[in-house]
Amino acid sequence: MHALRNLGWPAYLLCLAAGSLYMADSSWTSVTQYRSDYAFERDFEAGPAIASDVVMVVLDGLRTDAVAGLPAFGRLAQAGASGSMRVTVPSLSNPARAAFVTGAWPEVSGVTNNSTFEAVPVQSLFGLASQRGLRSSVFGSRFWPRAFGESVERASPAARYSSYAVAELVRWQSQYCDEALKYLADSDAAIRVVDLQAGDEAGHTHGGASDAYREVIASVDGCLGRIADQVGPHVTLVGLSDHGHIHRRGRGGHGGLEPEVLYAPFAFAGPGVRHASQIEAEIVDIAPTISTLLGLPLPANSQGKVLWEALDVPAEHEADLKQLEQEQRTALQAHMPDRAESLRAQRSERLPAAILVGCCLVAGLFGSVYGQRRHARALFVSTACFVLAYFALFYAFGVGYSISSIVRQEYLYAFLAKDAGAAAAAFGIAAVVLFRLVGRRTETAIRLATLIGSLAAMLVAWTHFEHGLRMERWMVALGPVFQAYLHMVAIVGIVLGILLVAALNRLIPSSRESAQ
Repeated sequence: MHALRNLGWPAYLLCLAAGSLYMADSSWTSVTQYRSDYAFERDFEAGPAIASDVVMVVLDGLRTDAVAGLPAFGRLAQAGASGSMRVTVPSLSNPARAAFVTGAWPEVSGVTNNSTFEAVPVQSLFGLASQRGLRSSVFGSRFWPRAFGESVERASPAARYSSYAVAELVRWQSQYCDEALKYLADSDAAIRVVDLQAGDEAGHTHGGASDAYREVIASVDGCLGRIADQVGPHVTLVGLSDHGHIHRRGRGGHGGLEPEVLYAPFAFAGPGVRHASQIEAEIVDIAPTISTLLGLPLPANSQGKVLWEALDVPAEHEADLKQLEQEQRTALQAHMPDRAESLRAQRSERLPAAILVGCCLVAGLFGSVYGQRRHARALFVSTACFVLAYFALFYAFGVGYSISSIVRQEYLYAFLAKDAGAAAAAFGIAAVVLFRLVGRRTETAIRLATLIGSLAAMLVAWTHFEHGLRMERWMVALGPVFQAYLHMVAIVGIVLGILLVAALNRLIPSSRESAQ
């Protein structure tokens, strides 16, 4: 019986670790492997065109507060309409690019991340233009043909950069711009897209409030100015950003919910555009606005609104065009389920499992203390030491409760390893405190790990009940779910910590044993 008791808590901890790994992987995969089932195929009527062609320049990673000192963007804004828009969640480039041309949020477009996605199943500006004999082409990101297939042509830039140094990024941007200008001159497509990405690279490397970022952004703005001069006043020019950048410890990043990344600037100028400023918009408003400019039907899945305050619509067409917008919005509303009601139903479905898991965790929590009642005070003191040590190491290692803190996608696994390492090291510190209080007893250390792991798991269980950890038809609540994700990684770190403590306890004799 004693042997079974000794095996019970280690088995409980291993179950916590295995369950955390499974849920973390399941949560992440539900986002990266998400497939939209909201595709809505309906051809709406189109109004008359008020512009013949559009050039869209994507200023990758441009913060809203960075445009104030940019002359070319300033001229574009003064010549037409400008403002700030709320971007996609997560605030990543490819979900934003999909929104630019579909008017759909990530759960509808199916583009939820930067690496794993399939062809976008919903209507886009490119597809609608192709149906009417208009060509679309892009210069820059490989995302466009991967997501929209044959409806868009892509020109590949030859310019490459060899480092993230400011001088190298500025050199690359200049060469890249020369190629982009040649592409624009040679293309007669009605929709032309140019990606300018040097600012995003600078933001990641140096941070969104750094002098280095602003220097590279100035070169990006210089390219925007050259593009504006080349296309001239007879082409509608759209300059816009896909997200901003945080500035944290000399680095940038995006993907989270910080205001610096969640809002981005935009400006329209040229035929069909009126003078307007400080427009408050959403990224999904861009596609229906460009559709109206070019006389295309609104994309069937467009969840945005036409920015009428930015458009110079002939008076005789205004009422008809607004009626076409209303028809599309009404049809989409009938097609889409009610989000709030759907989330409430999902929450109710999670309740039985939440109660069962919660009862198990509460039993583990109290059982870990009850079995060591005479050491309860020491266990609670050691738990407090763990919390202090974990958060100190968490921030010392540069980890944060936001996707933006990862800096770059290729740093993801190192980021998660730091979180697990912080938890393991913090547990080691807590175990030392415990041993000083009650003596070096592995069984008591296991009870400490059970106590801390159960508390962390209860936080995860509450998040699962309240928000869900998986993406099921709707984007996850990014803030609390990412925090729960890191809690699950920390639980794995705690179990690694107790394994290390137990091993050291066996290998290193105590002072009492040494004396004997």
